[in-house]
Amino acid sequence: MRGRVLSWLGLLVSAAAIIILVRTFDVEAAARALGRAEPVWLLLAAVAYTLLFPLRGLRWSRLLQPVKAISVESATLVFAVGFMANNVMPARLGDLARAVVLAKKEGLSTSTTVSNIGLERIFDGLTVVGILLGVLAFAPPGAAWVEQVAWGMGGLFLAAVCFAGFLARSEGPALALLSWVLRPLPERISAPILGIVKRLGEGLHVLRSARQTAEVLLLSIAVWALEIVVYVLVGRALGIEVPIHGMALVMAVLTLGLTAPSAPAFVGVFEGLVVAAIGLYGVGAPEAPAFAVAMHLIHFLPGTLLGAAASWRLGLKVRELKAPSAAPAIDAGYAEP
Repeated sequence: MRGRVLSWLGLLVSAAAIIILVRTFDVEAAARALGRAEPVWLLLAAVAYTLLFPLRGLRWSRLLQPVKAISVESATLVFAVGFMANNVMPARLGDLARAVVLAKKEGLSTSTTVSNIGLERIFDGLTVVGILLGVLAFAPPGAAWVEQVAWGMGGLFLAAVCFAGFLARSEGPALALLSWVLRPLPERISAPILGIVKRLGEGLHVLRSARQTAEVLLLSIAVWALEIVVYVLVGRALGIEVPIHGMALVMAVLTLGLTAPSAPAFVGVFEGLVVAAIGLYGVGAPEAPAFAVAMHLIHFLPGTLLGAAASWRLGLKVRELKAPSAAPAIDAGYAEP
């Protein structure tokens, strides 16, 4: 039921964003601006974005290293499958799909891979918020809402990584603290939550090593630095003159904003966030919507094609990716296989 609610909410949010964009901008003018884009720069942007997949695969293999040695190739293939699934499934269920696929492929508990992906998202959030706060500190665009988003999301991710580190290093005290927090709730609610958190702890073991934590953090910085390069290349293709720190801010606003519900592939919400962020640097119609659409295509096409190829390579069928979206599969995801 919760999945259906999120799916419908996401569709409504995306529909509203599309209606606002269509009414605000001249679609034909934006299409003409997109048609004038330099194909060489767009191709370079697509290549740079494609390179993110092995880099993310390398980081995921390092995150899983304390649990089991997973090859970079295997982690990259499964990551690509999950990315493709996120583009065609609602409520970011692609993350759950890749957790289940990797667990079955490598003989891990799904609770471990789920918590590990959650940790991956925390590292992503901290890195992106750090980039955003850096831009706001040295070259603020003068928009109060961006600062509010940065500090709000920064506090959220910092609290998440602190508790994850506490759970990884001191499981007993962490569970005792959580038990105290959940004490007002009925036992039928608090007991399953405690059980889930206890099983999830295995996927956080990388935080027990300062060296491995630093390695994952450096890889996260490399991932998002390359992501910024993609924005710069697409801007160059469209003749948009926004400084690198401006493109970093656009990237950060988009990445953090996509945590909100939306339709599969983030249609409408993606464009709305990009247009709002790049507008802070004086980019308006028709370049802003053209840039948003070009960025969306760069994000969607290479990753979806790579995901389809990876699914074929791993011998996966569509029903195997859809299965984790069902409630029983989600419940099973927090138990041993």
